[in-house]
Amino acid sequence: MADPKHSKLIERTHGAPGTVCRRARRPIRHPGGFTLLEVMVALLLLAIIMTASVSMLFVNLKGWDGLNAHSDAVLHEHLIQKRVAAMIQQLIPLVWRDRNQRLLAMRGESGQFQFVSKSPQQYSSGGLFEYLLVEETSAQEGLSLVLYFTPLDPNATQLSLPENGGRRVLMQGLDALAFSYFGSKQDKEEVAWHDSWEANSARYPDLVRLTVHAGDDEGGTAESFFRIYRDYPVVVQSEQ
Repeated sequence: MADPKHSKLIERTHGAPGTVCRRARRPIRHPGGFTLLEVMVALLLLAIIMTASVSMLFVNLKGWDGLNAHSDAVLHEHLIQKRVAAMIQQLIPLVWRDRNQRLLAMRGESGQFQFVSKSPQQYSSGGLFEYLLVEETSAQEGLSLVLYFTPLDPNATQLSLPENGGRRVLMQGLDALAFSYFGSKQDKEEVAWHDSWEANSARYPDLVRLTVHAGDDEGGTAESFFRIYRDYPVVVQSEQ
């Protein structure tokens, strides 16, 4: 006869009568590594990071190119200002005397400025040159500031357009440019800014102003002032 206590102990240990005893299942653990889903997510994140990095690189390169272009434009403008300033500051206060008329070796208008100064640096022979700063418009260069220069004719009695001399384009792609002149044309006139300066004026201007409206994306207006040193005029007697 079975012991009742022993039967209850068997039921608690193996379960109810008539059931198969099963061991508790433990979770199956895979060996170390990444699943396919994890790899795909990692590749997606890497692609997003690389795309953002390349985009930032192109943006930085474009900004660098723009900065270099702006620096080159500023340097070019600075060199042009120095060149023009050197020519105007070395302006020779030449005066032709034709009978009873005195003519200055200078003529200024809003769109051009003509004068006599020392020879350019590339001409070692020295001497005087006639210069013409003038605005010109062409289909290729747009509105430009052009410099003409040629040796001064010793027998000349007035300025002439130096068509057969050298030509240099100083600035191009402009919206507008204008010369203006500060001083007193005649002895009794008040000092003021003028849009033109005639050869029959009594004296040279004190200042020459060049106003340039840039035609690039930045735009803007730049003004350059050039002082004329005119302690005394050099009088040349005409042969006529």
